[in-house]
Amino acid sequence: MKIMVCLISDQHVPNLLSVHAAEPDLLFLIETPGMKAKKGASNFIRAIRMGCSKKPKCRIRALAEENSIEAMNELLGNLFSKYSDAEWTVNITGGTKPMSIGAFEFFKSKVPKILYVPIIGQNKALNFADGSFVELGYRLKIKEFLAGYGFYYFKKDEIILEGEKRAKELFELAVNLSANIDIAHKMMNDLDIRFKEVYGDDIEKARSKARDKGIILVKLQIQDQKIRNLLSDSFGLNDDGGNLNGKVKHHAAQFLTGGWLEAFIWGILSKYSHDLGIFDVRLGIHPGKKSDKDVSKKEVKNDWDIAFMYDQSLRFVECKTGDQEHDPSGSETLYKVEAVKKQLGALNIKSYLATTSPNVLKGNGVKDAISDRAKFYNCTIIPGMEIRVLAEMEINKDPQIVNEISRLFILKEAVPK
Repeated sequence: MKIMVCLISDQHVPNLLSVHAAEPDLLFLIETPGMKAKKGASNFIRAIRMGCSKKPKCRIRALAEENSIEAMNELLGNLFSKYSDAEWTVNITGGTKPMSIGAFEFFKSKVPKILYVPIIGQNKALNFADGSFVELGYRLKIKEFLAGYGFYYFKKDEIILEGEKRAKELFELAVNLSANIDIAHKMMNDLDIRFKEVYGDDIEKARSKARDKGIILVKLQIQDQKIRNLLSDSFGLNDDGGNLNGKVKHHAAQFLTGGWLEAFIWGILSKYSHDLGIFDVRLGIHPGKKSDKDVSKKEVKNDWDIAFMYDQSLRFVECKTGDQEHDPSGSETLYKVEAVKKQLGALNIKSYLATTSPNVLKGNGVKDAISDRAKFYNCTIIPGMEIRVLAEMEINKDPQIVNEISRLFILKEAVPK
């Protein structure tokens, strides 16, 4: 029988990766009172159940004295005496330092695998028993990553997949709008006028109603013939001498009022994900924590435009289009992005702000104050001129597009096949 011991801590990924590599039959999770209060072990088990093809039996063992090496030795001694003939693996990455030291001291002359997984570069674990390395090839999905921090998806998988299917179908239109941001913004401004005619002068409420109910377009003028043809074909609109008329359903209204940028960024990352070394590229997920009190039915939710996994860490993209008049300095969006990261409490999360809005720009670059704040938050800003270039490269089938995406999203340089 194969047995593994993991020390539960706030950061569950090193443990989770090693469990996938070791494939134990029985897994002991050592949990302190502090981690029990955070549901550390139960969250970890939920993450394991999501991804392991061979699901181990999990047993939680409480350690009351988290800073006592002696207490750790006593707990491990009781476990080991019951299964001394088993094949043991221990991961000493988590827990407190005394727990980690105690586990190492106890097992150093007893087992062949004492694993430590560094936070940076989690593709392999160092085996302290003999100085060798153990490959950690499993790729965590976003849902598994979030589960270990107590987060759930509040949007059903089938709804996410439907949204991704629509974005894939509209990708060519999204590319052309991203390559012609001025046209896209004029279209959005013209739509706002129509929204207010139908749903009232409060533009935020009018947009919301259009995204929920749809809208009948009357003489929406689009000068660019290719974009006009794509809009007509995609949404079943009539082209009357350069003007588009017809019923736009709610999903189409969402796309036209800014969703085109999300569809472009998601589509470009998905299309080249293999060459970029990223995976599980998702569009429009709603992660959050459930309330401890079921009676209140309160949820802590986030609406993530795009998220993906890279080097076993989570990355997410916030997309902004239009004038963003409510946030002239661009600070509000950055605060929102940082709040999401803090809520997770995970290490190595990176965020991006892809924006076609002029509020972050100064000349041909990003405003110094915004740039400095973004660096402090470990958030990379991808402004409109970079988005336009990327879209033009996609239209022209530029073979350097993968390297350009890698540069913008700070990924390891990739060479397209």
